[in-house]
Amino acid sequence: MNPLSWTTITMSIILSTTMIASSTHWLMAWACLEINTLAMAPVISKSNHPRATEATTKYFLTQTLASTAILFAATNNAMSSSSWEINMMTDPTMMKIITLALMMKMAAAPFHYWLPEVSQGTTTMAALTILTWQKIAPISVLLATHNKSSHSIMMMSATLSILLGGMGGLNQTQMRKLMAFSSIAHTGWILATMTIAPNISTLTFMIYTINTTPIFLVLNLTTTTTIKDLGALWTTTPHLTAAMSLMILSLSGLPPLTGFMPKWLILNKMMSSNLMVEATTMAMTSLFSLYLYMRMTYLMSMTLFPQTTTTQMKWRVPYKNHPLLMSTLLITTILMLPLSPNM
Repeated sequence: MNPLSWTTITMSIILSTTMIASSTHWLMAWACLEINTLAMAPVISKSNHPRATEATTKYFLTQTLASTAILFAATNNAMSSSSWEINMMTDPTMMKIITLALMMKMAAAPFHYWLPEVSQGTTTMAALTILTWQKIAPISVLLATHNKSSHSIMMMSATLSILLGGMGGLNQTQMRKLMAFSSIAHTGWILATMTIAPNISTLTFMIYTINTTPIFLVLNLTTTTTIKDLGALWTTTPHLTAAMSLMILSLSGLPPLTGFMPKWLILNKMMSSNLMVEATTMAMTSLFSLYLYMRMTYLMSMTLFPQTTTTQMKWRVPYKNHPLLMSTLLITTILMLPLSPNM
């Protein structure tokens, strides 16, 4: 891609997301959401493959439908209240429509079906952008309107996302699809405390991003695309295999790794808010995701191919120049749990 075009697209994505996070006007937020969608389309279709074109079309149609619903609801609310302020929503029905549209943008259940296909159809780094950076804009708007949002809709979507995110990944072998279903499940944890403790939801998203980014960097560095490649990863780079196992265990939320912190805080807050049934349901349905992560860890660290294998193996290439970002995030992925009392 032309360097000028790449710079323009990158700056459009960054600036549109930043402006959405700081906007207080619905028209401004809607315009920035559209700019964000248009800038992301060429990034997804960069590989010029039919699957990439299909993924771009699905992404564009889904985001456009959600943006249209947001504009419709915001316009109706402005007609009745004479206000375009994001935090001044007065019509409960229009607020529910906006909440559902934002959930569609961030691929929360039951609007999650587009995310695995889009993630699989694009490159590894573009999939990382969709699963992390592209969630900042809808989460920012949800945080700005958390006191007006419907708690029942949030809890229903959170429970469904955790359940379907875990169950959907059980029969997948493609790593990008697996990480997409993992993102859906973590989106459920983010939504769980959006109305009662938005600061915990923000922390959950930050830790999810910190956990997911180094995993995708390792997948991109080692050109790993399937679970079968995970099983042969030790032949290429044993030290990254050990680090990858710890990062996946942290993503699953097992103590004493960093990923345990948000789940601990969320369940504690829900229990103190007398949401015991919802907290128990979420904890039990997250076992599907735990099985998914344990299967990946088992393939990487506890299996060896027999000597007579016919599987194509990679050459053992030492990766000496690891990105500094990957090394830094690896440490935070594993060792940040002691900071939780200060959160």
